[in-house]
Amino acid sequence: MKWLIEKSRYLAYVGVLVLFVCSLTAYILSVYKTFKTVVSIALGEAKNDFALIALFDCLDTILIATALLVISISLYELFIGELKVPDWMLVRNLSELKAKFTFVIIPVMAVKFLQKLLQGEDALTTLYYGVSIALVILALAAFNYVSEKEKMDELKIHPEEDETRAQDLT
Repeated sequence: MKWLIEKSRYLAYVGVLVLFVCSLTAYILSVYKTFKTVVSIALGEAKNDFALIALFDCLDTILIATALLVISISLYELFIGELKVPDWMLVRNLSELKAKFTFVIIPVMAVKFLQKLLQGEDALTTLYYGVSIALVILALAAFNYVSEKEKMDELKIHPEEDETRAQDLT
């Protein structure tokens, strides 16, 4: 039974593969959107504000694709084994993974707000949209602050303990 539970960490391959495929799909979609937008701008079909909205949509898709890739790599590194990637892409635990994800969500929400702002809808709707995004950003920032504080407090209590990574288990 112990062997089965220890080997179950390899189930993370499913998540890694799914996230990698999602990332690849989002990158392909971003290339398609960018090509379509550039052609539309070059032919003069897209007006200034609509061109900016379309370009921000391309940026949004690239940010999401990058987030999916980083999370896929991080899950592999956490559960399966070591990879040769930059240190900023690695996480030591699931809390750090969630924090990385929230730091990608914030720019995506900012891009969505800029798109809404450029669409020129009525001011009250745009205000409500902006306030709701700001509240979500504040909640994410508070979550990250509390998580980081708990981590620091735990390190003060147990400074001799190191976190275990997948490569330590093999």
